[in-house]
Amino acid sequence: MILQNVLRMVDPEHSSRVSVLARNFAQALSIPEREAMLIGMGAKYHDIGKISIPLSILQSPMPLTEEQQEVMKRHVEYGLSILSVYHSEEMNVAKTIIATHHERWDGTGYPNQLKGEDIPLVGRIVALCDVFDSLSSERPYKPAWTLGQVLDHIRQERGKAFDPELTDKFLEMICEGVLEGKAL
Repeated sequence: MILQNVLRMVDPEHSSRVSVLARNFAQALSIPEREAMLIGMGAKYHDIGKISIPLSILQSPMPLTEEQQEVMKRHVEYGLSILSVYHSEEMNVAKTIIATHHERWDGTGYPNQLKGEDIPLVGRIVALCDVFDSLSSERPYKPAWTLGQVLDHIRQERGKAFDPELTDKFLEMICEGVLEGKAL
């Protein structure tokens, strides 16, 4: 119950959409149902560490400065700290997601600069879902992008930010309407 209350404080709609999209994507990838469910449940916590980020940064109407971006990156560390006292299967998946959803396929992500398949599959799945939802949703510093703009961005980041094979499958499923991106 405590974690549910914390989640309500950190963009609950985004967390919920990423959770549902990640579960649906995992199912579409033929990941067994129990694992897909755990991915969806774990994805709900991907940004829980933002509870420790100052509101002035979270709600900034301007693009973040380099210094503010460094503070924002710490949400990974804070999220892992928050969940460190939990030891269920769901929380273990959530911790892996938190630790790896900002890693990039090309190794330039954070916090550990993991590269390629060194990034756990759950992190690669949630990375795509998180970016898709973040770009297609209004934020304090930007309006929502059109679906075409979002898909173009994801295509451009194929092999850079995102696993190329997962990117192809994700784009195919979005274009075919297999994955619903909003209001799931």
